Amino acid sequence: MTSSAECVTATTRCESAGAVVHVRSRRFGTFDVPSDRILDFPQGLVGFSGGRRYVIVDHRPGSPFKWLLSIDNPELGFAVANPYELVAEYNPPLELAARLLATDPAEVALFVIVTIPPDPTRMTVNLMAPVAVDLRTRTARQIVLDDPNFPPSYALLSHWPAVASQI
Repeated sequence: MTSSAECVTATTRCESAGAVVHVRSRRFGTFDVPSDRILDFPQGLVGFSGGRRYVIVDHRPGSPFKWLLSIDNPELGFAVANPYELVAEYNPPLELAARLLATDPAEVALFVIVTIPPDPTRMTVNLMAPVAVDLRTRTARQIVLDDPNFPPSYALLSHWPAVASQI
């Protein structure tokens, strides 16, 4: 039974398995997020420092794309993808990510932010600023790399035309 006295905010509901955050978004609808699926970004994202809590939402079954949706502002979401699935030559900064998150590289998941313009054939991914997640603690941060091998606007479809069918 839910007890509102035990809940931290009006959008959080307590259940026997743990807290659940109730999310309402015009784009994604209304759904509950178990607290153990919420990612904490202590520094926020570059240009969006106000939001600290996010959740990964699937785009659709079989798609390489997901959404990084702000729990603090459910109208704010970013298309993301696992860089290993999209960019064959991507050599991710796992050691750096692990060091910044104070964890083991095996505990790190990486995502890249996808920009989908009106013409999806011009889609790009940001290899310069990947999002690193500590899978154990659910702490995350965006890492800005100073390396010309990691461009901020990598033209995805010029390297992998099959992605267009997944949009």
